[in-house]
Amino acid sequence: MSAATEAPRRLRTLPDLLRPGLDLVFVGINPGERSARLGHYYGHPGNAFWPALSVSGLVPEPVGPEDDRRLPADHGIGFTDVVKRVQTDSTRVSDAELRASAPAFRRRIAYASPRAVCFTTTRAFDVLHPRTRPSRSWGRQPVQVACADAWVMPSTSGRAAGYRDEAHRVLRELAIHLGRVAS
Repeated sequence: MSAATEAPRRLRTLPDLLRPGLDLVFVGINPGERSARLGHYYGHPGNAFWPALSVSGLVPEPVGPEDDRRLPADHGIGFTDVVKRVQTDSTRVSDAELRASAPAFRRRIAYASPRAVCFTTTRAFDVLHPRTRPSRSWGRQPVQVACADAWVMPSTSGRAAGYRDEAHRVLRELAIHLGRVAS
Protein backbone atom coordinates (compact mmCIF):
# COMPACT_ATOMS: atom_id res chain seq x y z
CA MET A 1 0.00 0.00 0.00
CA SER A 2 1.44 3.41 -0.90
CA ALA A 3 1.73 6.27 1.55
CA ALA A 4 -1.03 8.12 -0.34
CA THR A 5 -3.55 5.29 0.07
CA GLU A 6 -2.47 4.16 3.51
CA ALA A 7 -5.08 4.65 6.22
CA PRO A 8 -4.03 7.33 8.72
CA ARG A 9 -2.54 5.87 11.88
CA ARG A 10 -4.75 6.43 14.88
CA LEU A 11 -2.92 8.39 17.55
CA ARG A 12 -2.74 7.00 21.06
CA THR A 13 -4.55 9.14 23.59
CA LEU A 14 -2.76 10.84 26.45
CA PRO A 15 -2.61 8.83 29.66
CA ASP A 16 -4.38 10.16 32.70
CA LEU A 17 -1.83 11.69 35.04
CA LEU A 18 -3.68 10.92 38.24
CA ARG A 19 -3.00 9.36 41.62
CA PRO A 20 -5.00 9.34 44.86
CA GLY A 21 -4.84 12.43 47.05
CA LEU A 22 -4.12 15.13 44.47
CA ASP A 23 -4.83 18.76 45.30
CA LEU A 24 -5.89 19.68 41.77
CA VAL A 25 -6.78 18.05 38.47
CA PHE A 26 -6.86 20.03 35.23
CA VAL A 27 -9.56 18.79 32.83
CA GLY A 28 -9.71 19.33 29.08
CA ILE A 29 -12.36 18.29 26.56
CA ASN A 30 -10.07 15.82 24.75
CA PRO A 31 -6.41 15.46 23.76
CA GLY A 32 -5.42 17.38 20.65
CA GLU A 33 -3.37 15.73 17.91
CA ARG A 34 -0.25 17.82 18.61
CA SER A 35 -0.35 16.98 22.32
CA ALA A 36 -0.92 13.28 21.56
CA ARG A 37 2.03 13.23 19.13
CA LEU A 38 4.27 14.89 21.73
CA GLY A 39 2.86 12.77 24.56
CA HIS A 40 2.21 15.78 26.81
CA TYR A 41 -0.83 17.77 27.91
CA TYR A 42 -1.27 21.25 26.38
CA GLY A 43 1.68 20.54 24.09
CA HIS A 44 0.77 22.83 21.20
CA PRO A 45 3.21 25.78 21.16
CA GLY A 46 0.30 28.22 20.66
CA ASN A 47 -1.37 27.10 23.88
CA ALA A 48 -0.71 29.45 26.80
CA PHE A 49 -1.55 26.94 29.55
CA TRP A 50 2.02 26.35 30.75
CA PRO A 51 3.07 30.02 30.92
CA ALA A 52 -0.15 30.78 32.83
CA LEU A 53 0.40 27.89 35.26
CA SER A 54 4.03 28.96 35.76
CA VAL A 55 3.08 32.42 37.07
CA SER A 56 -0.06 31.40 38.96
CA GLY A 57 1.48 30.43 42.29
CA LEU A 58 0.24 26.84 41.87
CA VAL A 59 3.82 25.71 41.15
CA PRO A 60 7.03 27.19 42.59
CA GLU A 61 8.98 27.22 39.32
CA PRO A 62 8.36 27.63 35.59
CA VAL A 63 6.95 24.48 34.01
CA GLY A 64 6.22 23.29 30.49
CA PRO A 65 4.57 20.35 28.75
CA GLU A 66 7.57 18.09 29.41
CA ASP A 67 6.90 18.52 33.16
CA ASP A 68 3.34 17.15 33.12
CA ARG A 69 4.29 13.64 34.29
CA ARG A 70 6.15 14.85 37.38
CA LEU A 71 3.50 17.31 38.59
CA PRO A 72 1.25 14.73 40.32
CA ALA A 73 4.07 13.56 42.61
CA ASP A 74 5.96 16.85 42.89
CA HIS A 75 3.07 19.31 43.25
CA GLY A 76 -0.17 17.33 43.64
CA ILE A 77 -1.43 18.44 40.21
CA GLY A 78 -2.91 15.92 37.77
CA PHE A 79 -4.33 15.93 34.26
CA THR A 80 -7.16 14.23 32.38
CA ASP A 81 -9.75 14.90 29.69
CA VAL A 82 -13.47 14.21 29.71
CA VAL A 83 -13.24 12.43 26.34
CA LYS A 84 -10.08 10.41 25.74
CA ARG A 85 -10.38 10.39 21.91
CA VAL A 86 -7.67 12.39 20.10
CA GLN A 87 -9.13 15.19 17.98
CA THR A 88 -7.51 18.53 17.21
CA ASP A 89 -10.75 20.43 16.68
CA SER A 90 -12.68 19.91 19.90
CA THR A 91 -15.86 21.15 18.21
CA ARG A 92 -15.85 17.71 16.55
CA VAL A 93 -16.42 16.18 19.98
CA SER A 94 -20.18 16.23 20.28
CA ASP A 95 -22.12 17.14 23.38
CA ALA A 96 -23.52 13.60 23.31
CA GLU A 97 -19.98 12.18 23.38
CA LEU A 98 -19.10 14.43 26.32
CA ARG A 99 -22.19 13.26 28.22
CA ALA A 100 -21.49 9.60 27.36
CA SER A 101 -17.93 9.98 28.68
CA ALA A 102 -19.04 11.59 31.94
CA PRO A 103 -19.37 8.41 34.08
CA ALA A 104 -15.83 7.24 33.28
CA PHE A 105 -14.53 10.79 33.77
CA ARG A 106 -16.19 11.03 37.20
CA ARG A 107 -14.69 7.66 38.19
CA ARG A 108 -11.23 8.95 37.29
CA ILE A 109 -11.78 12.07 39.39
CA ALA A 110 -13.11 9.99 42.30
CA TYR A 111 -9.98 7.82 42.09
CA ALA A 112 -7.73 10.90 42.35
CA SER A 113 -9.93 12.45 45.09
CA PRO A 114 -8.58 15.97 44.46
CA ARG A 115 -9.56 19.01 46.46
CA ALA A 116 -10.38 20.83 43.20
CA VAL A 117 -10.87 20.20 39.51
CA CYS A 118 -10.34 22.96 36.98
CA PHE A 119 -11.93 22.67 33.56
CA THR A 120 -9.60 24.35 31.08
CA THR A 121 -12.51 24.99 28.77
CA THR A 122 -16.01 26.20 29.45
CA ARG A 123 -17.72 23.84 27.01
CA ALA A 124 -16.93 20.59 28.83
CA PHE A 125 -18.15 22.03 32.12
CA ASP A 126 -21.29 23.53 30.57
CA VAL A 127 -22.27 20.26 28.88
CA LEU A 128 -21.76 18.23 32.07
CA HIS A 129 -23.40 20.87 34.30
CA PRO A 130 -26.04 22.60 32.15
CA ARG A 131 -27.44 25.92 33.29
CA THR A 132 -24.96 26.13 36.18
CA ARG A 133 -22.51 28.75 34.95
CA PRO A 134 -23.61 32.12 33.60
CA SER A 135 -21.71 33.18 30.48
CA ARG A 136 -18.20 34.47 31.19
CA SER A 137 -18.38 33.61 34.89
CA TRP A 138 -15.05 31.88 35.32
CA GLY A 139 -13.66 30.70 38.62
CA ARG A 140 -15.17 28.56 41.35
CA GLN A 141 -18.56 27.10 40.50
CA PRO A 142 -21.49 26.13 42.77
CA VAL A 143 -21.10 22.37 42.12
CA GLN A 144 -18.67 19.61 42.92
CA VAL A 145 -17.25 16.82 40.79
CA ALA A 146 -16.75 13.63 42.81
CA CYS A 147 -16.53 15.73 46.02
CA ALA A 148 -13.98 18.16 44.51
CA ASP A 149 -14.64 21.88 44.14
CA ALA A 150 -15.30 22.69 40.48
CA TRP A 151 -13.51 25.56 38.79
CA VAL A 152 -13.74 26.80 35.21
CA MET A 153 -11.27 28.88 33.28
CA PRO A 154 -11.35 30.11 29.70
CA SER A 155 -9.41 28.08 27.18
CA THR A 156 -5.72 28.87 26.81
CA SER A 157 -5.66 27.84 23.15
CA GLY A 158 -4.51 30.33 20.57
CA ARG A 159 -8.12 30.82 19.45
CA ALA A 160 -9.01 32.19 22.90
CA ALA A 161 -6.11 34.63 23.24
CA GLY A 162 -8.50 37.45 24.16
CA TYR A 163 -9.28 35.73 27.47
CA ARG A 164 -5.73 35.20 28.73
CA ASP A 165 -6.09 37.73 31.57
CA GLU A 166 -9.15 35.85 32.83
CA ALA A 167 -7.28 32.54 32.70
CA HIS A 168 -4.46 34.07 34.75
CA ARG A 169 -6.97 35.46 37.27
CA VAL A 170 -8.70 32.09 37.73
CA LEU A 171 -5.41 30.24 38.23
CA ARG A 172 -4.27 32.82 40.79
CA GLU A 173 -7.57 32.51 42.69
CA LEU A 174 -7.22 28.74 42.58
CA ALA A 175 -3.70 29.01 44.03
CA ILE A 176 -5.09 31.14 46.86
CA HIS A 177 -8.00 28.71 47.42
CA LEU A 178 -5.57 25.78 47.69
CA GLY A 179 -3.31 27.71 50.08
CA ARG A 180 -0.40 27.83 47.66
CA VAL A 181 -0.11 31.62 47.92
CA ALA A 182 -1.41 34.25 50.32
CA SER A 183 -4.38 36.35 49.30
